[in-house]
Amino acid sequence: MITIAKIFLSASHNFITVFSALLLLCNTYAKAQNSDKMKKKILFVVTSHDEKGNTGEKTGFYLSEVAHPWNVLMNSGYEIDFVSPKGGKAPVDGLNLGDSINKKFWEDSKYRKKVENTFKPSEINPENYAAIHFAGGHGAMWDFPEDEQLSNIAAKIYEKNGIVSAVCHGPAGIVNIKLSNGKYLVDGKKVNAFTNEEEVAVKLDKVVPFLLENKLIERGATFEKSGLWQSHVVTDQRLITGQNPQSAQAVGEAMLEQLKQQEIVGKLTRFEVKKEYQDQFQKVVSEYVKSSLSKEGNIMSEAYYEKEKPSVLWVIERWKNVNELENFNNDSQAKKINSLAKKALTQPIKTIDVKDLEPISKEQWRRTSKKEDNQLTIMLFVDAKAGTQQTFKDTYHVAMPQFRSEPGVVTYQLSQFENDPTQFVTFEKFRGDDAFQYHLKFPPIQPVIDYLNTSIKEQPFQKGLHNLIEFAPLTRE
Repeated sequence: MITIAKIFLSASHNFITVFSALLLLCNTYAKAQNSDKMKKKILFVVTSHDEKGNTGEKTGFYLSEVAHPWNVLMNSGYEIDFVSPKGGKAPVDGLNLGDSINKKFWEDSKYRKKVENTFKPSEINPENYAAIHFAGGHGAMWDFPEDEQLSNIAAKIYEKNGIVSAVCHGPAGIVNIKLSNGKYLVDGKKVNAFTNEEEVAVKLDKVVPFLLENKLIERGATFEKSGLWQSHVVTDQRLITGQNPQSAQAVGEAMLEQLKQQEIVGKLTRFEVKKEYQDQFQKVVSEYVKSSLSKEGNIMSEAYYEKEKPSVLWVIERWKNVNELENFNNDSQAKKINSLAKKALTQPIKTIDVKDLEPISKEQWRRTSKKEDNQLTIMLFVDAKAGTQQTFKDTYHVAMPQFRSEPGVVTYQLSQFENDPTQFVTFEKFRGDDAFQYHLKFPPIQPVIDYLNTSIKEQPFQKGLHNLIEFAPLTRE
């Protein structure tokens, strides 16, 4: 009886263990699926206002400024929701059904129903959206700017690494958006919108509550523009703005490009290897890097050991999306690493998922040093004090283009940890020590140094510095 009982209990325990594992797997899969669906949703904001001041003329959202971006994004698999300041049926202007894309949108029963039954801002959860788009139409000038709920929704989407876009008079919705650091979203960024000259041309410069171009400049933006009715789109740090109805298609295309960049997966993997396995482990990692670089979905893959501690290896990767990375995790080379790791490491593998800020292209990632260079590569881990991370990003937003233009810089990228917005890492590749010394004396670096000396959790900031020696792929020009 005792034996039978033991067998029964053991079987029951195994069943519970397996069931628990399956339940956890299902929950993880469900979360991944829900997360993927959320990332494929975009929120369009349309006006509820239907009169141009006291002129007696009707207005509303301008149809092409909804339809053209909608067509680009919908064709790429994105679901669009609509919100307006008052909710319900949104008034429409520019109802030109001679435009085939306008006609397509207007005759789409699903989306026609959505735009005639818009959500109220109170019904929106910003976590569900990868981007928010403010459509124009003169009505936006009256009800977008003072709607604090819409501003807060947009700020939350943006600060979760989402995209904010606006076209024509739609930027009226971004003039009062403030970020968590108290700064206006547009402050220090390049923007575009319906220009003063265009407002004069339609004889409404004395009718609108304010001139959009002037207000954006007042908020600290750098305003860029073209001539009357010319398509012009500006993208700056996940903020996309278009000048007029003629820019609507290009705004949609710029959004799609940014959304693709948002899908990029960044991964840093740290291995601490036992001395007797170092050569063997480096060989297996080199094979992994070589194999990953051959995959279409790979953007970059490199491997290093730490100069001061050669037993510590890093694999640094970028993939087009999470599916490409997961597919490669089933590759034989990935399995070899995991198999060898069981006996070769002094501690468990450490993986850090990162999101690149102002990411560079595949071609830029794969730039190499020259044969005669003595390449110097560093990573700097930054643990920011809570509440200062936006200041850090803003500081780098100004400095990074200048760093990247230095003659001795091969690669320069700032990334933020996916699971902790206060943690960052820079990846800096120089042609040699002379180039690095030049960088340290380069005037644009001073605001970065000032931040690092005052606003991180542990001083000195140099504690977060890792000097890396590349061993794969080790290609040179």
